[in-house]
Amino acid sequence: MMESQAKNSPENLVSLTAVDDSNSADVPNLKGDWHNLFVLLLLYTMQGIAGTGLCIGIPVLLQINKNVTYKEQALFSMVTWPYSLKMLWAPLVDALYVQKMGRRKSWLIPVQYLIGGCFIYMGKNIDEWLPETGKPDVLKLFYVVFFVQTLVATQDIVVDAWALTMLKKNNVVYASNCNLVGAMLGIMINSLFLTVFTSEDFCNKYLRFAPAKGGLVTNAYLFYCWAVLFILITTSIIIFKKEKDNRLEVNYVKLNIIQNYLLVLDILKIPSIWVLTIALLTTEIGFAATSQSLITLKLIDAGLPKDNVMVIISSMYIVKIITPIIVSKYTSGPKPMSVYLKLIPFR
Repeated sequence: MMESQAKNSPENLVSLTAVDDSNSADVPNLKGDWHNLFVLLLLYTMQGIAGTGLCIGIPVLLQINKNVTYKEQALFSMVTWPYSLKMLWAPLVDALYVQKMGRRKSWLIPVQYLIGGCFIYMGKNIDEWLPETGKPDVLKLFYVVFFVQTLVATQDIVVDAWALTMLKKNNVVYASNCNLVGAMLGIMINSLFLTVFTSEDFCNKYLRFAPAKGGLVTNAYLFYCWAVLFILITTSIIIFKKEKDNRLEVNYVKLNIIQNYLLVLDILKIPSIWVLTIALLTTEIGFAATSQSLITLKLIDAGLPKDNVMVIISSMYIVKIITPIIVSKYTSGPKPMSVYLKLIPFR
């Protein structure tokens, strides 16, 4: 009896409550974080629109032109390189910022305004670079889209870093879900609009009651719309979204550019990082022949209408949007790579 009283003493009850609170602090709970989740989802969707969505849509438009070789398609495919090389300037983005603007907003705001400006420039010139008949100017398209992808890769660095402090510590696991869902949503929207909603055949067949000339939108109009969207959302973030003072972060240490690059070198010396790097560099080799960009161009080249191809691809994007939401409870635990390791052999 005395033992049971000791267990129920105020001191023990307080200590048990403290243990329960410490455990619950590690459990994801989106209460008070929904607005941050929405902001991240919006930023990643914009990234998908300006990034991969653009890189998927334009090659399809080039391929149906019939005046573009696979060598030129290979040249244009190099616009995706900034995503692979962004580690070269990520430490620079992390070290240089204006404190009054905020560590992340110092880069996010100008980068997104620049993307909006690039879309305006593309809207003015897209009909000249990508005519309905005649030879497209692949080189000019490459230069502009490469610059846009460099900006988008920088935006990706910023948003990934901001997600770590924007969300509560116990909700950071949802950042990758926002990345996957938002990016896929943006890719699906832009690639569909560029290739399907600009198509006269598709619009007359599925979206109109009476046949009409041209698609629902033109390429130029579409780029202007994306420009306005980027400018409006970026302005809204300036006005309504406050960034936490990074100096108040736990264990805050300000590193200069050289220290940031040295830190990256120290991380690269970790053996497990090398194992992960080699795995990620080689895992896609087996699927190169069935990669989305290549198989899309080959199907169009073989005579399959691009509208049909893009509808099939878009349906797969819906699967890619839903899947991360379903598997998130399995990847937010102590072994997030376990699902990947079990599924990749079946792939």
